Amino acid sequence: MNKVECIRAMLAAGREKDLLDFVEGESTYLSGASCGAPQTAEQKRMWVLLVHHLRFLTSYGNTMTKVIDGGKYLSAHPESLNEWLDLGAPGIAEEDISAYLKANPL
Repeated sequence: MNKVECIRAMLAAGREKDLLDFVEGESTYLSGASCGAPQTAEQKRMWVLLVHHLRFLTSYGNTMTKVIDGGKYLSAHPESLNEWLDLGAPGIAEEDISAYLKANPL
């Protein structure tokens, strides 16, 4: 499997929190090979929405229903996830995802 297929498999297995750890720079499997958030304005916007989407999935599950939490309307942003994956999941190195999956098989 390539990196994007591995990430899709992680999500299908309910490992949104582990992916969020990668995106937020908190995963113990991150190495210097992963460069983190992209630098272009459009990709930065996508990255921020990706973080919000993964946080939403982690907290509320895979639902398209808007949630009211603390007086705020929250919703999923699956388009940001799809856009990020379509770009090849920039910011996270394939070797780091592979190391994670080696230690945590699906």
